[in-house]
Amino acid sequence: MGRDSSGFRMAATVSAAVLLLGGCGDDVSYRIVINGPSPVTTPQVTIVLSGHADLPEGSVRTGGTQSVPYVTCQPGPYSMAWTNGSNGASGTPVAAWTCSQDVMTWTSGPVPLAPGNNTITVTFTDRAGSAQASVVAVRN
Repeated sequence: MGRDSSGFRMAATVSAAVLLLGGCGDDVSYRIVINGPSPVTTPQVTIVLSGHADLPEGSVRTGGTQSVPYVTCQPGPYSMAWTNGSNGASGTPVAAWTCSQDVMTWTSGPVPLAPGNNTITVTFTDRAGSAQASVVAVRN
């Protein structure tokens, strides 16, 4: 991936829906933070989105010992998707939970761009709700 004239990477970094869970009786709130410039200007025909998300509701760690505290990490049920409103392309990001941290990292893989403005929306959904955010990629 190259850099545009302002020195930014051509891949936009997206922080996927950061799931903020409150205590009993609190409302669940979501937010998606898109890091990087918007719009991203590129001559490339694809862009790769990546980021991280707090764990979905129902995520668990099991097993382990004091010296190796986690044996299995299982994220709760969730879905993530990206769509490009300019050309109808869509896909599912690949996510992984680093067991020692309460965070999932993910990447979209190549998102095809149409010439001109491309509004790419990333959506995160779990059983508690959903959130989305968009980034604009300009293919020149």
